[in-house]
Amino acid sequence: MHQMLKKLNRLMTDLRSSGLQERCSFFVSGAFCVAGGKRFQGGFTLLEMLVIITLLAAIAAIASGTMYRVAETANDQLVIAEMQEIAKAIRQFKQDTGYYPKQGPFDLEGSGSIPLSNLPSYAGSSDAAKRRWFYSPANHYQITGSQSPLLGTDHLLESWMPESGRGWRGPYLTGFAEGYLDIRDGINGGTGAGDPLDGTNIENVDGIADPFEHRTEKVSSGDTLLDWSREVDGREREVWGRPYLVFGLDDSPWIVSMGPDGEFNTADDITLSIK
Repeated sequence: MHQMLKKLNRLMTDLRSSGLQERCSFFVSGAFCVAGGKRFQGGFTLLEMLVIITLLAAIAAIASGTMYRVAETANDQLVIAEMQEIAKAIRQFKQDTGYYPKQGPFDLEGSGSIPLSNLPSYAGSSDAAKRRWFYSPANHYQITGSQSPLLGTDHLLESWMPESGRGWRGPYLTGFAEGYLDIRDGINGGTGAGDPLDGTNIENVDGIADPFEHRTEKVSSGDTLLDWSREVDGREREVWGRPYLVFGLDDSPWIVSMGPDGEFNTADDITLSIK
């Protein structure tokens, strides 16, 4: 390589001194350069040129890999920043109401004060479907929605009361990559165990996407999961992030991003405690 660089330097020096550098044509097989009828010795052999091309290709590959790692690192940093904002919104929800989302009066009727009829029409057609939708760890409607979950219930926390410094005053989170997600209830236990591709389908979950872009998941039944749309039952996005998941709202909640590989419960998952 050192000898090849010396040859290149000598050849370019000769060309500059001749004033014909820009008009020089290289003839690799003859190992010389002809410019304006003059012959300059010291060109490259075919083997040397192949070696240089290989080196340039290797350098390009290294640069490409470096750029990919830079982009991946930037996404890692963005995920942490977004998770901190989600955690801040959930903490603010608790500060205003005394409860985390989906807890206490913000749980469904029976455990809380939200009647199933208060859920959006797209939450499902049956009571069971609505419950699956509500308890999905990917569902953040109580912090992203502009309408109180307790609207029409006459509960004391239905809206903000300045005199008591209590009540719902959302939305608590705006400006994120939000949308409607199709997922399954395999992780609805809220403990962080399970698989979002297992169980029963849940459609149109109000989710928040992380910045790691992935294609949708096709499962054996033929269903498409972890797919997003801008509108309810809208056109599926070909590529989008994975949903942020929140677990442990009944005690010590935490947020999970599925990380660069887009798979749940793998080594590259990114987690953040909300407390």
